[in-house]
Amino acid sequence: MSKSAKETKGYYSILQYVPDPERAEGVNIGVILFCPEKNFLRIRTTMRSDRVRRFFGRRPDTDLSLSRLNAFKIAFEERVAMEASRMRTLEDFRSFIKTRANQLRLTEPRPVKLEEPEAELSNLYELLVEDARREAPPTPRSTSQMKARFSELIKQRGLENVVKKNVEVELPLLGEKRDYLFAFMNGQRNVIEPVSFEAISQRDITDRACRLAIEGQDLGRLEDPIRLNVIGSFRPDQPDRVAQIRTLLAENQVTLHTAEEMEELVDEIAATAHG
Repeated sequence: MSKSAKETKGYYSILQYVPDPERAEGVNIGVILFCPEKNFLRIRTTMRSDRVRRFFGRRPDTDLSLSRLNAFKIAFEERVAMEASRMRTLEDFRSFIKTRANQLRLTEPRPVKLEEPEAELSNLYELLVEDARREAPPTPRSTSQMKARFSELIKQRGLENVVKKNVEVELPLLGEKRDYLFAFMNGQRNVIEPVSFEAISQRDITDRACRLAIEGQDLGRLEDPIRLNVIGSFRPDQPDRVAQIRTLLAENQVTLHTAEEMEELVDEIAATAHG
């Protein structure tokens, strides 16, 4: 970074998932940046859990629940947003870091010179989190790619007798019939629909999410209620939108699984579904 009069000091800390505190082994899943002079405190976490799965997924001594990990990340992001208005000094930042005592840990703060906090946060994320998983296979992006990948995972796990395909459901509120690509039972009926949020405008993203929310309400009001599960693909520059849409859908009994979390959904089906 070139020297400039606008350059100021910030501090960053790496968010790590440490499932076993005794072993103290962790995987980088996010980075938080604090810039006192600009009243800036933001975190960016990865939507993927493939490295966590590869490092810890087959360890018998690790209580690995990727759905619980995602809940931890969302709660932590909300906590950072709440702390943003109260954090003023490096000591405040250090005190906040010390409060992290569960499976999500923050490293000691490290100084960094920066001009634009948002740009520096993106740079740190790419360097410390995103680059660490370059070897991961590409994420399916289009609806057809997500459908093909999900079908492949179901076949690999031997779940073809548990997951039904092309299930038609009548939606009375919307006044139409929908043909869902996948469905399964785990104590209640579930349907799965891949949806791409990538090649559309921000307004269209919101409109699509609102329609899915109404659809979820309609399914939940059936005599035999059905839960809608959305597998959604997003561009890498949409982390804030992912969190917003996840919250909106959850409030309407719709579960969002990003394309990067598809294997976690399959894990859940393998553990809970029945014919």
